[in-house]
Amino acid sequence: MAAPYSWNPGIEGVTSPWAIPVPLLPDEIISSWLVRAALTQGCDPLVLTGEVWPKWRIWAQDADRFFVDERLKSLCTVSGIPMEEFRAATLYPIASRIFGSNPPEKASWPWILTLGARNIKRHGGMQYCSSCLTEDAKPYYRRQWRFAWHTGCEKHGVSLLDRCHACGAPIEPHRLLAEDQNIAVCATCKSDLRNASSHTCPADALAFQGMVDHVVLHGQGSFQGQNIDVSEWFVLVNFFESLIRRANRSRAETMNDFLHRLGLQLPDGLPVLSGAGVDMLRTNERQKLLGMVYPLVVADKEQFEIALKESGITLQTFCSKGETLPKPLLEITSTLPDKPRVHIRKAARKLVGPRPRQEVMRMMARLQRKLEMAQR
Repeated sequence: MAAPYSWNPGIEGVTSPWAIPVPLLPDEIISSWLVRAALTQGCDPLVLTGEVWPKWRIWAQDADRFFVDERLKSLCTVSGIPMEEFRAATLYPIASRIFGSNPPEKASWPWILTLGARNIKRHGGMQYCSSCLTEDAKPYYRRQWRFAWHTGCEKHGVSLLDRCHACGAPIEPHRLLAEDQNIAVCATCKSDLRNASSHTCPADALAFQGMVDHVVLHGQGSFQGQNIDVSEWFVLVNFFESLIRRANRSRAETMNDFLHRLGLQLPDGLPVLSGAGVDMLRTNERQKLLGMVYPLVVADKEQFEIALKESGITLQTFCSKGETLPKPLLEITSTLPDKPRVHIRKAARKLVGPRPRQEVMRMMARLQRKLEMAQR
């Protein structure tokens, strides 16, 4: 398991033309540094970034994804921090490992929390540990708090928070003002986020988090004794995450029996929206989901084979239409009963009656996001 605060050492002792130099702290994400730099100089974050990049609205997008060198040069000049340090404080190096190549410029990045940006407002995407912020001499936000597999603080053993404890608003430090002075303040209601209470993080969620950290940091994962590269390992985890959500929606008897034989029981409150990737889910939803994925990834081959055989699960139930089996599962599922459905073509007719539950829930989720944004 990766130790806390091991992603990026930060840099101290910088020389800057600013009145007060602002060092990059250990594991600090670049958006956090930009906000701290502005508050330290006594101005709003929007003012500082407007001076550094007059023609670029950095906060209208995800400031942590990546910067082109020309834009980084402007920041290096005023901060005194080397370009490679800023690059290491973005999400780009981690996303590249997950993709196995350069991640797309505009599409969402799987396993990196989605901000849901609309102008300078956010739907979510940032987490925090109130205990970490309390212990910091200068509070700041960590890069790992943007990773979708991070749902707890290993240092304190508590669940991460993704909303203000007082008003329920997303964490938006870039919307702070100079008079707020402290980055650990809710930009919406001005409550001190360090006062938020936390609950113990579930053991399986923390175990999964540590396992993924190890895979990403060391560039290799494993499954049933096979060593596989990072991107292929994430394909496998994506499949298991999808399998758990399908089992939760369908409650198919053979699927439930398979999971039960591996010691898994579907909990209440699992996310059911098929259109929402893990990077769009709230922290508590990801805890439940990824805590269920962990036993599947660590199950030994014999245990997995027995569960498949004795449950009577078919290939079509295990891998739904439109999905592709990950390479590490091809051999172990090769003996599953293959019973493709026979589709009888019927004349097209106009659908009547209520909409499907899944469609209604997706519509409601979109409406709730719009209402939440309009209220801030």
